[in-house]
Amino acid sequence: MPPGIKQVSRDQIVALQTLFAAWHSRLLTDEVDARRARLEWASEQLARKICSFSDLTADEARQLIDVLKSSLGQELRQQPQPWRRVHGRDGARRAGTAGRKDVRSDVIQLASADDLARIDEGRQRLGWTRERFDAWLKSESSPLSKREDGAIRTLADANKVWWALKAMLIRAGAWKQQKVS
Repeated sequence: MPPGIKQVSRDQIVALQTLFAAWHSRLLTDEVDARRARLEWASEQLARKICSFSDLTADEARQLIDVLKSSLGQELRQQPQPWRRVHGRDGARRAGTAGRKDVRSDVIQLASADDLARIDEGRQRLGWTRERFDAWLKSESSPLSKREDGAIRTLADANKVWWALKAMLIRAGAWKQQKVS
């Protein structure tokens, strides 16, 4: 798999197999080899030969899962967007200032899925495993070092961790600004 492209997860493969079985059972076919039918369907959907679901990227798997879910009438879940535009003046101010030493606020805002996705994307760009990242969060060099569990709970926590990751990405030469859509 080329660098920067996530491989399909085990959970995605299980979801694909389960959803395909449910979708395929609704068809009036006498297909005996379910695996072959599944791989032919995936190859047709992606317009490339698929020999195994393990060959898929995470984005391809998500695309196939969405096709199956919509075919089955299931609701599609919105994926967190690591680079989202903050709407509204107050939200933008909180997003930019929460966690700074000189800023005090009476409002505590919990970290959103988007904030955590942005941090996870930075962790991946550094090439860190989840275990290494968790160990760093609990270490003395972490912005959350005063906490034993190293949990990211608030927007202030998320911003502190993100700013530290961003500094490490810049030092490593791996920083690139993402376009906001």
